[in-house]
Amino acid sequence: MLARPLRENLSAINRACGASYARSVMAFFLISLCAYTAQAQASTIRIEVLSTSTPRVRVEGVSAAAAKTWAFRNAYAGMVGIGERVENFSLKDARGESVPVRKTAPGEYEASEEATRFSYEVKVEAPVFTTDSAYISWLTPDRGFLMLGDLLPRAAGSGSEAQPLTISFALPAGWSVFSNELKGAEGKFVVKDWEAARFFVGKDLRESRARAGSIDFSLVAAGDWAFTDEDVAEASRNILKEHERAMGGPPAQGRVMLMLSPYPRSVGAERWSAETRGDNVVLLSGRQPSKIAGLALLSTPLTHELFHLWVPNALQLNGSYDWFYEGFTLYQAMRASVRLGMLTFDDYLKAMGRANDIYIGANDRDKWSLVEASERRWTGATSLIYNKGMLVAFLYDLALREQSGGKRSLDNVYQELYRLYGSAGTRKDGNSAVIAALAGPRAEMRDFVRRYIESPAAIDLKSMLNAYGLQVLPGGARTHVQVADSLSRQQRDLLRQLGYNEKVERRGARPR
Repeated sequence: MLARPLRENLSAINRACGASYARSVMAFFLISLCAYTAQAQASTIRIEVLSTSTPRVRVEGVSAAAAKTWAFRNAYAGMVGIGERVENFSLKDARGESVPVRKTAPGEYEASEEATRFSYEVKVEAPVFTTDSAYISWLTPDRGFLMLGDLLPRAAGSGSEAQPLTISFALPAGWSVFSNELKGAEGKFVVKDWEAARFFVGKDLRESRARAGSIDFSLVAAGDWAFTDEDVAEASRNILKEHERAMGGPPAQGRVMLMLSPYPRSVGAERWSAETRGDNVVLLSGRQPSKIAGLALLSTPLTHELFHLWVPNALQLNGSYDWFYEGFTLYQAMRASVRLGMLTFDDYLKAMGRANDIYIGANDRDKWSLVEASERRWTGATSLIYNKGMLVAFLYDLALREQSGGKRSLDNVYQELYRLYGSAGTRKDGNSAVIAALAGPRAEMRDFVRRYIESPAAIDLKSMLNAYGLQVLPGGARTHVQVADSLSRQQRDLLRQLGYNEKVERRGARPR
């Protein structure tokens, strides 16, 4: 039905110029409307698994907008040469006529004229470095992940991740596909943010659904584990509820899918890697022989990756502020694990000691500020962002609690950021927004932020912890942090906020 103002305008034209002219205007309008509608339609994509023994998929479809330049992602998360996996790239115009196209660079193509239809194949072997498997598409004879960010050229999304796509799959017999994307008619998925879309495909995939606070949660698992799917689902639900409580609200979409899989290649039982994009969490892990060890291994990546649903994914912030949403968030997720009883206070202190060991052993550890290191994350500064970032978060949390008499902590900074930037609106620079929130009104905290975040100051953990009732034991090859033998009342109260239980620590027992 035509909108009322449009109907009134056409009636006026008819009265003023006669029916014949009005019919001409109407015909022109309808042609223009059809052209606009075609332009606004979603791109349609079909992905077919051609082989799993020599992993390969075919991608074909129609782009919503015609283009001459087509480019695939060639570098991501430290991996380079991704675009070289694309082969047999061909184009057609809107009439179905072939369009000559030439390769200009790895993953980049130039057509002789604008085209809308495309077809090509992609080699999707598992990456050489197995820990990269959380970031890129791959297939094995049993399962795999298909990620639109490295499978689709930019022109297929009309140059914008917000352009909607309709995706269908042709899979081997007995295989299924799961995703947190909306599923429409005929089993097709409607994707709004195609850079964040993740599709878990394979045989014998298991799905379970439940509520976690106000969040719709689903787990899709593959492989055999020492623990059950319900063990993982219960831990995930508890973590999501704790994060929702701590942040003051659910993540942006209010629905979450965790995809749990073994690695595509054999790895040690202690290895894991993960990535959270949009509301999809991909978690790959080695397989521990016991339930307790397996769940303990998963506790750290689960709390960290699920927190990414809020930070940075739900924040309207951009730029390279990885020091905060990785290093600080690793610390904050560890605090959640202590509150949930997944880690003990002693585990927490051991983690700070390990982070300090890695920091001390890093080359150029104090060459860049945390802000500068974030710009070099994938060229050698990754360890610094995580480990020095976590140490700075630890020291900041202690300092803020001490300065405020226990009334404020790093928790309040996260809540403030979510309150200010957790809704739709114009994006802000992440570094500026986070630094302003951390600095706050206190001169002492502004000085801390300038020194340890905006400048490349060295961390002397031993001297800095003494004021908070913690000490680094002398000697030894590793940093060992423990509670001091004598505590003031203020120090004891501060450590209790962090999970210290004097009776339990004295007995050397683990709290239940």
